[in-house]
Amino acid sequence: MTTQIRQASSRWRLWFVGTILGVLVTTVCGRLVWLHVFETQHLRDISDEITIRYQKIPAYRGMITDRFAQPLAISTPVAAIAVRPKKLADSAWPEKLAPLLRADPERLRDRVARSPSPFLYLSRYVTPERANQIEDLKLEGVEVVRQFRRFYPAGEVASHLVGFTNIEDQGQEGLELSYNNWLSGQDGLRHVLKNRRANVVRYVSAGQEVQQGRDLRLSIDLRLQYLTYRALKEAVARARAAGGSAVLVDAWNGEVLALAAQPAFNPNDMSTRTPERIRNRPVTDLMEPGSPIKPFTVATALDLGLVESGTLIDTSPGRLKVQGHVIADMSNYGEIDVITVIAKSSNVGTTKIAMMMEPSALRDRLALLGLGQPTATGFPGEEEGFLPSYATWRDLDRAALSYGYNLNITTIQLAQAYSVFANGGILQPLTLLAEGVTPKPTRIFKEETVKQVLPMLQAVTEEGGTARRAQIPMYHVGGKTGTTMKYANGSYASRQYISSFVGLAPIADPRFVMAISVDDPRSQQYYGGQVAAPVFADVMDDVMRIYDIAPDKLDQSMLAGRER
Repeated sequence: MTTQIRQASSRWRLWFVGTILGVLVTTVCGRLVWLHVFETQHLRDISDEITIRYQKIPAYRGMITDRFAQPLAISTPVAAIAVRPKKLADSAWPEKLAPLLRADPERLRDRVARSPSPFLYLSRYVTPERANQIEDLKLEGVEVVRQFRRFYPAGEVASHLVGFTNIEDQGQEGLELSYNNWLSGQDGLRHVLKNRRANVVRYVSAGQEVQQGRDLRLSIDLRLQYLTYRALKEAVARARAAGGSAVLVDAWNGEVLALAAQPAFNPNDMSTRTPERIRNRPVTDLMEPGSPIKPFTVATALDLGLVESGTLIDTSPGRLKVQGHVIADMSNYGEIDVITVIAKSSNVGTTKIAMMMEPSALRDRLALLGLGQPTATGFPGEEEGFLPSYATWRDLDRAALSYGYNLNITTIQLAQAYSVFANGGILQPLTLLAEGVTPKPTRIFKEETVKQVLPMLQAVTEEGGTARRAQIPMYHVGGKTGTTMKYANGSYASRQYISSFVGLAPIADPRFVMAISVDDPRSQQYYGGQVAAPVFADVMDDVMRIYDIAPDKLDQSMLAGRER
């Protein structure tokens, strides 16, 4: 009896527990089906109400400064205003947002209505103060995205040098492009709790740590950059030229102190960024340099012991026929020494000197000087230029090369090449970075050779020379002018020129080298000594003062004052 009662009680308990479990399982399954079928949208709304998401922490792009830490490119905090059209709950959002965006409400409404995108930027650049006001409106579907915007304090003055970034803060031109990885840094991430308005409720945890961009200190001296920019701009306007280039270097260490081009653009104003204006002419525009090559021809002959500075060269009658082509001077200079060949820029005299050498001698020296090769500055889009091969040379090719034709180089290559005359025959590669690492200097000419060439370069800038307008008060300078016809459409244009000058100062102990080229001057004065040499004088006068270089020349007026 007792056993039967126990068995019945046990069956009843099992039935009861099974019934309870069955009811629970049925309830849970039914609820799941209900939620899945009938409550899908409601659940999505709840999930959107509060979610854990990644939030990007924008990295600060490094500054670009001049050698004295003056800012050339900086990043300023701004905000972007965006909307998620499907989440815009307040029908009056355009009216509330328009005053802060300085926009028309109807245009905002129409723009959002026509966009198929689930996420749309209304404004990419808003001040932090205005962004805070927009956040205070608490408009559902309107988001504030914190970011940085690039600003260029020097504007046009350093535009070709520094370049600019795009709307995503990535370098597009100039050093912004060359050193984009160095400057950019890496954005960070963190976990945040956001509500359905996309507002951060609280921070949950740290994610990927932000790595800020690194600063870039250039060799540029902003004071000299401004002086170079101004002088070049005035010269191009005065000559009614198509453009111009100027490069100023400290030849002792290869540091570029200024680099300017015309026409220029304002990197803070996207409307000025036309292809013609953003072209970095000192490193991209090729030219046949003309007469500035002549000192290298003479230096090579001096180095080989073929001539001395006093060697007489007969240039009569002012013309020389080579393989049926007539090479001519401006006048019949008669019998002149090598110094006068350079001072008068005699094509005939230079050709005769070149013909004394082995066919490959001059071309090899020009190659060692870096002509026809990109410099080590790392500028994007830098042109290599062209040096002819002497495998199939004719005498006419050798002659043309001796006075600066039959090759193509850039203005920055010309400035680098002339550093040999400031370094006792040693070529110092250029750099755009303060205390930058450059390739090892290379000896090109003997020191004694350079000592003979410097007086020739000085004679060019003094009475009887072609660059008297390069003179500056209280200092002796030297250099060489160039006026070459432009080659276009298979022939040389009769009235289109490249006017150039490259000079050194002070000539007694050269340190600074400046190369200037002016493209297609349309005024009546178009020679290099008339158009380009004055740019050198304007800038170099201030360079001597700013860098406290001791004078090596006294004007007659100063001597007269002392006598009184």
